[in-house]
Amino acid sequence: MDSLLGAEILKTRKRWMPYVILLFLIVGTAVLIWLAGYLSWREETDPAFRRDALRIFAFPWSIPALLDAGQFWGAFVVGILAASSVGTEHGWGTVRQAIVRGQSRSKYLAIKLLGVTIMSAVILLIGLAVGVGFSFIASSLADQRITLDVPGGPSVPEIGLMVLRAGFAIVPYGMLAFCLGVLSRSTSLGVTGGLIFLFGEAIALAILTTIGGVAADARELAIGHNVAALLTANGIGEPPDLWVLAPRDRLLASELPNPNIAGFVLALWSFAFGAIAFYVFQHRDLKA
Repeated sequence: MDSLLGAEILKTRKRWMPYVILLFLIVGTAVLIWLAGYLSWREETDPAFRRDALRIFAFPWSIPALLDAGQFWGAFVVGILAASSVGTEHGWGTVRQAIVRGQSRSKYLAIKLLGVTIMSAVILLIGLAVGVGFSFIASSLADQRITLDVPGGPSVPEIGLMVLRAGFAIVPYGMLAFCLGVLSRSTSLGVTGGLIFLFGEAIALAILTTIGGVAADARELAIGHNVAALLTANGIGEPPDLWVLAPRDRLLASELPNPNIAGFVLALWSFAFGAIAFYVFQHRDLKA
């Protein structure tokens, strides 16, 4: 099992895609901290806008800002890795060879999924670390104290919990892309389907919120609505407006599910996508 997982991770590391994704995330954190944050703070004269800009780049407020934007775009890049991990193998025609050599179908798919999980976690954590580094530099340039001792500021363990919440909020989207990759046997269809869902759901939730009533209640089962509940729990005071970098409906904590319930709903969605992928792969004719 260890050798197969090691081979899977090595195979992923040898491809160019993880490095392009990491570069994309680093550029994204630079845009968030320096352009949307520090430069906006320097150029703006309106006190409200300056406050929002400060809360984007200044530590520790930059942590929920990075996690908020990182969750949205991280869901996209993890979807690319997840869909390509199975779609590429079908394109190469190596899936059947791996199964014929004695590897069970469930083990083959489980190793694929575990490899994607490990690589995604490493890439996302590196991107977050770079973003925090940018925040330290920007905070120093703005003569802001680099400290957790702010009103409502988190402790070090709480920062770990914030990271876990944001990471868990990515899982359902990654599982969706993985499932679509297995069903379609195609990287492009898996990625496209995940991308359409990511943006389409954000638009649909905004519409349901506008309609209100029963339509708004239907959001309780939506992935994005429960993701928003987890990310809102990460907030330090009043959050800045990050719609441009993470287009999602902004709601008050009182309008969102309890974070524990939200986590349970997201786990159910993730399990459902995984169950579908494994069931289809177990019963598929690999000669096709």
